[in-house]
Amino acid sequence: MLRVRDALARADGSRADLDRLASLVGEMDELFLLVVVGEYNSGKSTFINALLGDEVFAMGDLPTTRAISILRYGEAAPPEAIGDNTYLYQYPLDLLRDLHIVDTPGTNSIERMEEALTREFVPRADLVLFVTSLLQPLTASELDFLAHIREWGKKVVFIVNGVDRRNSDEQIDRVREYLTREIQTRLGAATPTLYFISALQSLRTKVGARRGASGQASSDASPVAVVELDPRNQYPGLGRYVLKTLRETDRVRLKLLTPLGVLRNLLKRNVAALDSRLVVVHEDARVLTSIRAQLEAYSKEMRTDAERYLLEVRNVLYEMERRGRSWFERTIRIGNVNFLRNRDAVENRFRADVVQDSPQAIEGVVHRMVDWTVQRNLKLWSSVFAELDAHTARLRESGALAPHGDTEFQYNREELFARLREPVERRLGEFDTEREARQIVDSVKEAVTAALGVNVLALGLGGVLVAAFTTAALDVTGVLTATIFAIAGWLIIPARRRKLVAEFEAKIEKLNEDLATLLSTKFEEQLTRYERQLLEVVAPYERFLETERAKLESGLEELRQAEREVAALEQRVVETFPEGG
Repeated sequence: MLRVRDALARADGSRADLDRLASLVGEMDELFLLVVVGEYNSGKSTFINALLGDEVFAMGDLPTTRAISILRYGEAAPPEAIGDNTYLYQYPLDLLRDLHIVDTPGTNSIERMEEALTREFVPRADLVLFVTSLLQPLTASELDFLAHIREWGKKVVFIVNGVDRRNSDEQIDRVREYLTREIQTRLGAATPTLYFISALQSLRTKVGARRGASGQASSDASPVAVVELDPRNQYPGLGRYVLKTLRETDRVRLKLLTPLGVLRNLLKRNVAALDSRLVVVHEDARVLTSIRAQLEAYSKEMRTDAERYLLEVRNVLYEMERRGRSWFERTIRIGNVNFLRNRDAVENRFRADVVQDSPQAIEGVVHRMVDWTVQRNLKLWSSVFAELDAHTARLRESGALAPHGDTEFQYNREELFARLREPVERRLGEFDTEREARQIVDSVKEAVTAALGVNVLALGLGGVLVAAFTTAALDVTGVLTATIFAIAGWLIIPARRRKLVAEFEAKIEKLNEDLATLLSTKFEEQLTRYERQLLEVVAPYERFLETERAKLESGLEELRQAEREVAALEQRVVETFPEGG
């Protein structure tokens, strides 16, 4: 029991079960516990009085036992409160030197607290005497309560009270047949031990016999003068059975089987609970694996699809390069010397014929790339939220997200699950696509400005690129002008033109590479940032689930091993202390 308690504590088992195990360790040192249960007005208190041969407990047609009543050996005295709803009685009967008798509230009491008291006390019982009425045998509430007793694997003796009120002897036989069938089929029990008695008649007989033996007058009209038992009253056989059962061998056997039965039931329930928690953990892990898979697919798709935008930028620059070669062919001629001497005219013509709308086209590609990135990111977070939302609904439907858990697992899990879901929901609530896109565009513009050495941060991205292109044009025309006026001759101009075209193509290629590198780098930065944001949300829960999975699997292994040990111990007890031995 101590090892099971420690294993349950490590696995965050039910606190109620941990408390029950702690109590059970102490209960093993207690005397044998004979617990009497049944519906109110079934005659439980009267039966105990008959067993004692004295009216120790109050009797009546209305519920008389409103609390747990424990009877032990001692000088007769008024009952003593020993806890909430628990009273201690003492009576000088030798039988009580070896056991305690417990009278419980009715299982069908209007006060649900009273029935709860009875249910909570049953696990402590070494032997249960279940009292039912001949006139109303095994009602629905009694069957329900018997199922509760069966869960704890208790030895149960059935006492059918009221044979003195039978209509005929056949009624007893019919009730016996009914009870045997119901107990076997509905409770899965073996052939039950049944005794048909009249507790009140037996009490009167005992009290009358005792008074007669002591010479006490019984000439009054008191019913205690009745000494003859009904021939169908099996109380004497029941008394002998109880005394036989409580002989040392049987008493030890039942006393040892009681904690093992409690332990077996507790292990079964907690193994099922840990299994259920492990299913939840695996389902959580599946959801997080799905989220990671979505993130990986998103990242792969983004990196692949980003190439098409980089290709669009290359195409814009390649088209500008084609126009530039044509422009040089048409413009760099000896006949255009006067035009080429006008730097502003050359720049304006170069911008109009070669640059055209290339900067705006590239800026449009960048904006589309940014918008696409932001929208894809929004879609990812929305998909993750939908996954978590659906998972939350499934957990609540299955009861796995109870509003008030009784284990550390539930408390920790509730808190971490909230931490997992809330940032996703918050991220979606704060997601401003325009602001997000604007921040990325500004970041790209700054990178392009720094890379190309264009000090025009006040301009838009298109303005930055125009400045970069016209700077390249000025470099080209400046070299061209210097060449024309420094070197004369018809043969030198074509060579210089080819050199200028080659330099222009190299500048375009460099610009192409720089822009591709800048856009790729900025895009990767954003993608990495998005990945990190999502991973920062799921990583703590993944660590928790991994720890929880290892803890549950270890706990299940320990509890299942304990189940095997309990079964072996029960077998040893039965073999060492055989029934009736």
